[in-house]
Amino acid sequence: MRTGFLFLSILLVGATVYFSGCSSAESTTGKLAFTQQDYAKAESELKKGLAIDGTDDEAWYMLGYSQVELGKFDEAAKSFEKCKSLSSNYSDKITQLWVEKFNMGAKEFKNGIDYENKKDKAGAKAAYENALKAFTASNVILPDSLKSLSAIGETYLALGQPEKALEIFNDLASKSKSKESAEKVARIVFETGMGMMQMNNFESAAKTFERVLSVPYLPKDDVYYETSAYNAGLAHAKIGEGMRSKDENSEYRAEFEKAKGYLEPLTVSLKEKSLEPKVYELLVSVYANLGMTEEAQNALKKKDELKK
Repeated sequence: MRTGFLFLSILLVGATVYFSGCSSAESTTGKLAFTQQDYAKAESELKKGLAIDGTDDEAWYMLGYSQVELGKFDEAAKSFEKCKSLSSNYSDKITQLWVEKFNMGAKEFKNGIDYENKKDKAGAKAAYENALKAFTASNVILPDSLKSLSAIGETYLALGQPEKALEIFNDLASKSKSKESAEKVARIVFETGMGMMQMNNFESAAKTFERVLSVPYLPKDDVYYETSAYNAGLAHAKIGEGMRSKDENSEYRAEFEKAKGYLEPLTVSLKEKSLEPKVYELLVSVYANLGMTEEAQNALKKKDELKK
């Protein structure tokens, strides 16, 4: 489980509900049930009332709120959308509900961190699951909130569900078009690639690191980009070594050519300087396997200079 989530405190604003305008008997019953926090009855009666009069923005707001509380998130999203399409009268209340749910999620996430620090895995899991539910509710309430999406992704990571997190962060990156979102995607894919390298699954690792290099909006001088380029080169070199050890007449050179294609650009511009000696060390082997003796000697000289 990860605990790298940045907890942001948001002050809650109390919400007061008033009935407005003329309503059908069913809507009035539903609104009364809503004030009594009987959300199941409120949903049932409000639906009946809205079937009679679909222009009651207050009823749509209360229906969406009730559906959030009942965990019917897809239906809640439609109800809030309908409410806002009729008027802006309940926009502030919808925002207040978002604040409430997001804050609830942030509080539960912090509880999860605290449980982890106490080595209480069961407690942490329960807290993160509660956080996920609250953050998901907040995302339903305000679908355009990138903060909610980011929080959902971080919570999936904390729950040990990287594929779910990747799906969320991909969505976030496409919406925000930011380096920060792209880096979250890159981090998940990179860590998957490292796991494959540890299992000596070099073909899958190479493809995985290549996915990092194609993440939209990820700068080429980002640490995940540069490290993935190096590891893609390493994975292809490992594949080439395996092919050559089995058959000298195999197409192993093609793998070393791929490795060279990833490594040489890193010698021109590399922000992560700690990676530089490894790049040249690997290039020594790559050049040697390609019969590029002079280049191999130059790479070896450069590697030795960097280690001084």
